[in-house]
Amino acid sequence: MRKKILSLALALALCLGLTVPAFAAETYTETIDGITITATPDGTINYSGSGVLTEDHIFEGAGQLWNATGRGKRQVDAVINIGTGITADQGLLARVEELIYGAGVEVKSVKINTNSTSVPQTVGGFTDVKPDDYFADPVMWAVNKKITAGTSETTFSPNQNCTVAQILTFLWRANGSPTSKKSNPFSDVKSSDYYYNAARWAYEKGMVTGNTFGGDRPCTRSMAVTYMWKADVSKAFYIDDDGFLGQYSYLGDGGHDTVVPNVVIPDHVTGIASIKLYFCKSLTSVTIPTSVTTILERAFWECNGLTDVYYEGSEAQWKAIDIDPDNDELSKATIHYNSKKPSVNTGFTDVPSTADYAQAVKWAVDKGVTSGTSATTFSPDSVCTRGQIVTFLHRALAK
Repeated sequence: MRKKILSLALALALCLGLTVPAFAAETYTETIDGITITATPDGTINYSGSGVLTEDHIFEGAGQLWNATGRGKRQVDAVINIGTGITADQGLLARVEELIYGAGVEVKSVKINTNSTSVPQTVGGFTDVKPDDYFADPVMWAVNKKITAGTSETTFSPNQNCTVAQILTFLWRANGSPTSKKSNPFSDVKSSDYYYNAARWAYEKGMVTGNTFGGDRPCTRSMAVTYMWKADVSKAFYIDDDGFLGQYSYLGDGGHDTVVPNVVIPDHVTGIASIKLYFCKSLTSVTIPTSVTTILERAFWECNGLTDVYYEGSEAQWKAIDIDPDNDELSKATIHYNSKKPSVNTGFTDVPSTADYAQAVKWAVDKGVTSGTSATTFSPDSVCTRGQIVTFLHRALAK
């Protein structure tokens, strides 16, 4: 800011034809946060005292050097001396020359002499995140998008275990912090909890169920990919306030054909509205939960490829559903009663094909969110760290 104001002032003077006075070279001194900055006419900037060197100190030093050299009237070989009581980030030291030039000082060269305590180069000011860490970019993305912050001003705690409340809050924020229309169903969630809105949103989207949330539970790899998969799938389904499937939006490019052959309707859907899974020519099977009690007319209109309906309840429960007679496509399909969700082969020996999270694991691998912990294992019960979770989110959601 100081550099911009100074440049604007000089430009204005030139535009108005004013004479910019020549200033005598002299020594200038300023103290910021315990660090004294002294600039001398020979091009030397001394940093003494104690504290952490920041960009503000560098810019202030450049500004004082500009003053000391006769307001930038001559070029100098700048020498930067950093005292022993000052802690300097290696990354900042590597950028000192760039910052000095960027502040408008006419220098021919910059030399740095430091007796300071050097600390490793960090990312985003977090001392526990280094540039070569696999989670470095995801951490900065998550912080910049306000998906999460550090655990303190200088730490991110990437190796700290991530909880259910944290990952669902991260997901909620990554999806725009939407307002949920659902009331709080959880006996262990208070309105004062930081995850209050995230918990309600997760319930509305069918990502969590029941009347307890358990936000302090550690989040495992299988839980993480399941939450993320359900959040992704929930974008395809619009659930009305009365629990009806009001819209299904996984449609083909510019057409009316779903891009997936198998649709699994979320567990909390109570009904399927008219013409909501229509023109789904690629649709071959649909899994319907026992929560569905009503299917209105032409719900699967023109879904002529529908051959199998996997119903999670009994035949008696199916017959108790209020199904409008104008559902020819549905009536022609084979109904499989007491069916679990379709089995999925992930290729991992520790992920059963019938596991509730198998589809989520396959989605995560196919989407590049994560891979196995080995060629044959996924380690579904391993607890995720904060660094791992923001990396998963970055891979899935960063554009």
